[in-house]
Amino acid sequence: MNISQRHLITRDLAAVAMGHKAADLIIENGKLVDVCTARIRRRCSIAVYKGYIALVGDTAHILKDENTVVVDADGKYLCPGLIDSHMHVESSMVDLPAFAAGVLPHGTTTICPDIHEITNVLGMDALTLFRDSGKDLPLKVLTAMPVCVPSLPGMEDAGAVVGPEEVRDAYARGLAFLQGEQMNFPGVVFGDPEVHKITSHGLTAGKVLTGHYAGDDLNAGLNAYVASGMIADHETTTAEGAMARAQLGMFVQQRYGSAWLDLPNLITAITENPGMDTRFFTLVTDDVTPATIARSGHLVRVLRKAVSLGLNPITALQMATINAAQLLEQSNWIGSLTPGRAADILLVNSLSEFSIEAVYANGGLVAEKGRLSVDMPVYSYPDWAVNTVHLDHLAADDFQISSSKNPRVNARVIRLIPGSVNTISEQAQLQVTKGQVLADPGRDIAKAGMFYRHKPGNGAENSRALGLVTGTGFKAGCAYASTVSHDCHNLLVVGTDDAAMALAANTLIDSNGGIAVVDSGKVLAHLPLPLGGLMSLETVETAAAGVDEIEKAMAAIGCDHPAFEMTLSLMGLVVLGELRLSNKGLVEMKNGEPPVFVDLFLS
Repeated sequence: MNISQRHLITRDLAAVAMGHKAADLIIENGKLVDVCTARIRRRCSIAVYKGYIALVGDTAHILKDENTVVVDADGKYLCPGLIDSHMHVESSMVDLPAFAAGVLPHGTTTICPDIHEITNVLGMDALTLFRDSGKDLPLKVLTAMPVCVPSLPGMEDAGAVVGPEEVRDAYARGLAFLQGEQMNFPGVVFGDPEVHKITSHGLTAGKVLTGHYAGDDLNAGLNAYVASGMIADHETTTAEGAMARAQLGMFVQQRYGSAWLDLPNLITAITENPGMDTRFFTLVTDDVTPATIARSGHLVRVLRKAVSLGLNPITALQMATINAAQLLEQSNWIGSLTPGRAADILLVNSLSEFSIEAVYANGGLVAEKGRLSVDMPVYSYPDWAVNTVHLDHLAADDFQISSSKNPRVNARVIRLIPGSVNTISEQAQLQVTKGQVLADPGRDIAKAGMFYRHKPGNGAENSRALGLVTGTGFKAGCAYASTVSHDCHNLLVVGTDDAAMALAANTLIDSNGGIAVVDSGKVLAHLPLPLGGLMSLETVETAAAGVDEIEKAMAAIGCDHPAFEMTLSLMGLVVLGELRLSNKGLVEMKNGEPPVFVDLFLS
């Protein structure tokens, strides 16, 4: 259902509201949380027709017929369905129908998926694949146009390139509802003409432009970014950054994913400033694992966390509903329980705990007591979507780092930070034996490799780069490999033993993608992700069990940080500082300067 259908039934909606035509659904005797005024309307009822709200208030006069469903809310809170204005379905490691089945019972009724992950693998075909697999879902899917494929052209190679013409064509074909995150913030700030062409196409098409400003400059740089058209951003990790954005009229998408736990810092911008207007603050998940969804919920988990941090429950609900709808310029369709809006309604037992009793989407019951009550369609994927790892087997020699220095060499090392998207560029001296630099698990220094794995034809085939990383805790003789490697999603391998690294890599080459953990010559865990090398074709619960096995295996090799596979997956995200690894080499970005390639070894 979309808002364009409402014009067909406005006369009917008016007739239902006036008591001249029977309603399809009446929910009586609830406490309606009015996100428009931040008040609670007690003993309030809702009448619904054809998926839209016809009346909010007293329904005593509303007509009923034999098809009218009447629900007694019995004093429960009536809340709008939750809206996640920035997220990536691919991070849940399941396809769109399975994702919908996983999040609807937790109250999420609208998502804005930026699908740049799978677009980096499949190109523009990913947009049509998403459109087709999302048809007939009760979940509203407002697809965000990927505009950074790859995230930093020239610094990395993806399976496709999306430029200004592809963006304009996608908007013309109706494949995207809004612009996805503009990660190439240096291109915006420093005036890259191709980046600004993409911006121009979005503005011309009347699209909302969302951002990803990871810069430290909250004056000239941030102003330049906002002035260029970006109206929302999820990338700030500090209260200062959140306040700076809101003061410039930019929506702050406060992130609380499985690994990026920024909300506790961000929320202090509000809790330490009583009385501040919060209309420019929303809540988002960005990236959540299937385990998080299965056990803790989706956007409702973020809402609950905000309340636990001292935010008023109604304010938190506004952030997850009406504020998000206003960000999307869709508050006349979603975001509130008001006449003419979509009948996305949650029956909630407690606002402080936000325990959801029932979920209605488009006026239909889709979940009760945390369990899905409708069937989801199953989508059959073409071969080209599930055969995306185009690499010959690797050998231990492919992971050797050679150096003429002897007996030690000074090298750059990527420091990973658990629970953070950031890295730190460090230096360390490492032993050189017979011309080869060795990993040093005793000092928590492992090797890392990034291998181009997409369909050949763009000249990047066989490209690869090696580096060093710390912060994993990996012990001797082990390795980790994944085709989930933001954003180009090349094959990432991290380990302390070359043979183990080859075994982990080859396990994924044989299975067309996924995640593998190896120790002492054995595969401890393997999660196949055949769809684009990013997603399984199973349920959220099955994928969650697979992630559990991966994390259990990672703990066995020395890494017991929660959801650390997500932290590892960002090692190649070159659009973020300070030091990253792409298939072309080490990329460093510091102090607001443009990114540059740097050598592994220092003189």
